[in-house]
Amino acid sequence: MLDTLVNWDIDCFRWINSHYCTAMDWTMWTLSQHWCWAVVLVLFFALVTLRKEPHRWWLIIGAAVLCFLLADQGSVHLFKDTVCRLRPCHALDDVRMFHTRCGGQYGFVSSHAANAFAIAMFLFLRYRHKAPWGVAMIFLWAFATSYSRIYLGKHYPGDTLCGAMFGMLCGWAVWMLSAWIEKKKCIKSETK
Repeated sequence: MLDTLVNWDIDCFRWINSHYCTAMDWTMWTLSQHWCWAVVLVLFFALVTLRKEPHRWWLIIGAAVLCFLLADQGSVHLFKDTVCRLRPCHALDDVRMFHTRCGGQYGFVSSHAANAFAIAMFLFLRYRHKAPWGVAMIFLWAFATSYSRIYLGKHYPGDTLCGAMFGMLCGWAVWMLSAWIEKKKCIKSETK
């Protein structure tokens, strides 16, 4: 069963990585850059958080930082350093990489996918009723970022899928923590 999943993952990677479009190369490269993340998150913060919850900006920024820390460090220490699955660019021949190097040796799970989906999940849970268009866009960004990692030859689809699931778990945990903090803060302010 595991061999079948691994072979499917490799075949799916080869198909995606070999079906490229030169017009999309720079888009996929841009989606993988950390400065692109900053632009997306600052726009979301400006368009949604400051409009919908200006008094809670500190909580949202703190939660976003915590999402990144949990997802990023967890993806490395819980998965990459223990599973030790080689990135496709280290394990396969003829991997197409655009304007990038292979990077670290191990790729399971994708930290980019974990980070992006942690943020997306937290923002979804926080704003699903207040700004559904915003959370739809942030999930689209998270999916595109994850796809870019396969397109650029850095990860197998399974790496990004498992990274996304781990990231969503981190985002949910941070949302639960932020809801608890808000509840405690409200209780304390009411008793004074």
